[in-house]
Amino acid sequence: MQSKAPTVDAYLAGFSGDDRVTLTRLRELIRRHLGGAVESMEYGMPTYRAGADMLCAFNRQKQYFALYVDPEVLAQHRKALKGLDCGKSCIRFRTADALPWEAAEAILRACAAAAPRRS
Repeated sequence: MQSKAPTVDAYLAGFSGDDRVTLTRLRELIRRHLGGAVESMEYGMPTYRAGADMLCAFNRQKQYFALYVDPEVLAQHRKALKGLDCGKSCIRFRTADALPWEAAEAILRACAAAAPRRS
C-alpha cells in the first residue's frame, strides 16, 4: 500500500498494534546499520539513500511486510531467508516472528558496505 504520509514518523503513526511495532523495529534496525543514510518517503514508503543510491526501503502491504534491498546483497543472503517469499530485491514476511532478524541485520550491514562501491 502506498502511503501519502509526508514523513516516516507520519507513516508509522498511521499504524497501530503489532504493525507499528514491527515497522518501528525495522526502522530502528535500518537506522542502526545505515546510520549515514538519508531517510525519506518515496513511492509511498520509507526509503533510505546514500547520495543517489537507494540502499533499502520498507513497507506494509495488505498481506505482508516488505523489506527492499539491493538485489546482489539479497542474492548473497538468500539461504538465510529460507522459507520466506523473496523476489529479486524484496523480502516478504507476514509477521515479525517470521523474519530472521539476525539475517536482516547481516543484509543491512552488507547494504551499508556496498554503498560506497555504487557511489
